[in-house]
Amino acid sequence: MPTTAKLIFAASILASGLLVSPTRAEPVTLPDSEELPVISMQEGEVGRAVSLRTIRAKYETPYAKIGELQTGWFCGNSKDVLWSPTTYTLFAGRLGRSFRKELENAHYAVPALASDSLFEEPGKEKPKTLELQVGMLIKEVNANYCLKTDGMQGGAYLKIFWQVYAPEAKKVLFETTTSGTYHSTAASKTDLGAYYEKAFTMAARNLLAAPGFHDAVMNKDVPPAAATTTDTFSALKIKAYRPLTEPLTKNITTLRSAVATVMANNSSGSGFFLSQEGYLLTNQHVVGTAKFVKVVLPTGRELVGEVIRQDKERDVALIKTEAISLQPVSLRIDEANIGEDVYAIGSPLGEKFNTSLTRGIVSGYRTLNDKRYIQSDVAILPGDSGGPLMDVRGNVIGITVSGLGARGIAGMNFFIPIHDALAKLSIDTRN
Repeated sequence: MPTTAKLIFAASILASGLLVSPTRAEPVTLPDSEELPVISMQEGEVGRAVSLRTIRAKYETPYAKIGELQTGWFCGNSKDVLWSPTTYTLFAGRLGRSFRKELENAHYAVPALASDSLFEEPGKEKPKTLELQVGMLIKEVNANYCLKTDGMQGGAYLKIFWQVYAPEAKKVLFETTTSGTYHSTAASKTDLGAYYEKAFTMAARNLLAAPGFHDAVMNKDVPPAAATTTDTFSALKIKAYRPLTEPLTKNITTLRSAVATVMANNSSGSGFFLSQEGYLLTNQHVVGTAKFVKVVLPTGRELVGEVIRQDKERDVALIKTEAISLQPVSLRIDEANIGEDVYAIGSPLGEKFNTSLTRGIVSGYRTLNDKRYIQSDVAILPGDSGGPLMDVRGNVIGITVSGLGARGIAGMNFFIPIHDALAKLSIDTRN
């Protein structure tokens, strides 16, 4: 490869945050996307300000293949283009600016930037605006480039799931999926990120073309993403890990690694993995109306989780992440006896105190609002919701529920029996 082309190639990769594998790849065909007409704000319309708040990506592996980069005079040499875990964070600033520009072009209100103020008053705090928050999850990404001595040509494709969130109501007002494609047949000396930015721009315009987005901004009645309460689920077979027979202290490191912090709607709770396929159980009130949540492992690794089943009445939810390499929890379907020692693991008060372990006993079984619970004096705090309650060997017998019982009275904590949670979500763990 000529020196000039090598420099362009290196600058492109550095600026984009992408990785390139020397493995030869098959040519990638990019899907086409139709750009729809944007629904602009009309003269006299007054809506809420909108800002892009969250950017996430979903892939099966940390370094997923997303396309192909070709080199050589006839673009005959191929390399895999890989999406690194930091790629979408590197793009966050660019995508935020692009999204803001599209909003302004369509005459939507946007939050004021610090640089927008012509007059600064020392010591006076600026008024806070309550804008709608937009979150995006990159569900698919493809790329096909050819690097030549005079520049680069090719294209990129993005498929994005969007949610429009009202923070004061703590609910999602609107959600949809759009896509964007960008092709360039002319060689240009630019970085790979510019291709993604242009594909993103089309996907963003298609969001602004959705009537539901305009209605949400205008405070019109938009059907919320309501939680499932009475859905009947088909049976889902999940292979459970074999029951533990040694004392919990022998397996505590492994057990703690299977308990994660679940973040959604500006709050957090706990959850635990049922299998290596990435199925994670938690409370419904932890995920709320979110379709996608952030799952943080004790190591600090972040996964994107999709809420695939939930029941608001029983307060249980099932999340699916990518496959995991750690050992999931073991389950005990039969009930523990009153007086048995039990342990709880969770993230009290947030991720900072993840995998905290507390001990107590089974105090009894209670029926509250026609639902059966395990009562225990094991200590729990906000953030422990959705974590496991385990017996002396580390087998899960229940799920922590915060907010039940008499507030301010120590030892009055309640847990959903694990067999009730599995039955409500139609999860079959029999091997």
